[in-house]
Amino acid sequence: MNRREMLRLVGAALAIPSLAALSPEQLLALGRRIHRQAGPRVLDPTQNRIVTTVAEHIIPATDTPGATAARVHEFIDLIVAEWYADDERARFLQGLADVDAKSQDRFGKPFLEATPSEQIALLGALDDEVAALRDAGDRETARRHFFQQMKHLTLWGYYTSEVGVEQELHYVMIPGRYDSCAAAGLGNRGGD
Repeated sequence: MNRREMLRLVGAALAIPSLAALSPEQLLALGRRIHRQAGPRVLDPTQNRIVTTVAEHIIPATDTPGATAARVHEFIDLIVAEWYADDERARFLQGLADVDAKSQDRFGKPFLEATPSEQIALLGALDDEVAALRDAGDRETARRHFFQQMKHLTLWGYYTSEVGVEQELHYVMIPGRYDSCAAAGLGNRGGD
């Protein structure tokens, strides 16, 4: 996933009615506040492990920490529990069950028992489903697709976490610097 896709998905947050009125600064502040409150809310242990695994495949650890280190799974659990409407929550939880069922159909084993390459292949197929819906002009169904929601929540959770903001984005709260006593050298005198 490249930064352009990340920005497009974060921009998709505006499509969620409860988030549409928030400015980017408010989304960042909300994300940080949610990270401080994170903890198990709606996901059972298996669902939590699936969310953790999928999120880590979306943003794996490289030279910067991945989704697991940023505790994205806790963020997603809290959003699904407290921000999603009942129908959205049910659709998300059904999406987790579908990932497991598709893994069982495709590989003969649950998602969490599949090898990392099998998991990535399955997630790639889900991403292809989203792309096909989008290409067919069915943007609303594409937006509500489980994997699209999972990518969106993963990116939002990661890029509003301390890890994502500081180590990946290198966000500086107050840009620039102040040099109170800059030395004047040759060629650096007022009128020269």
